Amino acid sequence: MEIPTVQTDIAYVKKGLETLSAKRKFFLENILPTLIEGQDFFVIEGKRSISKGGAERLAEIYNLTATFTKDNETLASFGNASGLIAYICQLKREGQLVAEGRGSANIEDYENSANSSIKCAMVSSFKDAVLRATGTSFMFTQDIENMNLSKEIDYEGRDKQAFYGDEDMPKLMTEKQEALLRQLIAEKIHNPSSRQEYERQINPLLSRFQCSELISSLLPMK
Repeated sequence: MEIPTVQTDIAYVKKGLETLSAKRKFFLENILPTLIEGQDFFVIEGKRSISKGGAERLAEIYNLTATFTKDNETLASFGNASGLIAYICQLKREGQLVAEGRGSANIEDYENSANSSIKCAMVSSFKDAVLRATGTSFMFTQDIENMNLSKEIDYEGRDKQAFYGDEDMPKLMTEKQEALLRQLIAEKIHNPSSRQEYERQINPLLSRFQCSELISSLLPMK
């Protein structure tokens, strides 16, 4: 059976291009300047990687609210593999669905912490949805920030780390993590303003996972 060719009206295409150009111009001139490098996004090898905080800021600017559901379709496609966690994030504006994102995590990559794995999967799906809803995938990626270094770095004192006071919260960063993070900041961040933003994030309540995210954003830098 021959499938008929659909001819697209050039005026429709032109209007779409003009709308896209206007949206990107507005974003570059009015929204991007409000985002803080080293906090809302990281620049790694010339690519901007959106952070959880940056995605939350964009969601607030674009008036988006998030809901999360278990991604059974993705789990089934991988044979419901043990330790795999997957979520779908739906973003709505005034009750209307705007975009949908997906994210997953493997519990083995987070030292068998179900809580950390769930949070990572949800954050990943949220950032994916935000980039889709705001049309900013041309500007940001999320893949670099999602690198996890728990297998590459031998952290010490794991049993001695205190919890935030809630057993569902992640453990605090180790002294070895903090020392490595400060070393990388000193070696690789030359802009005083950016260096200050990185250093500002180092505090006694910084979790091991959050510290790992910062380290992973710095390691690829030359």
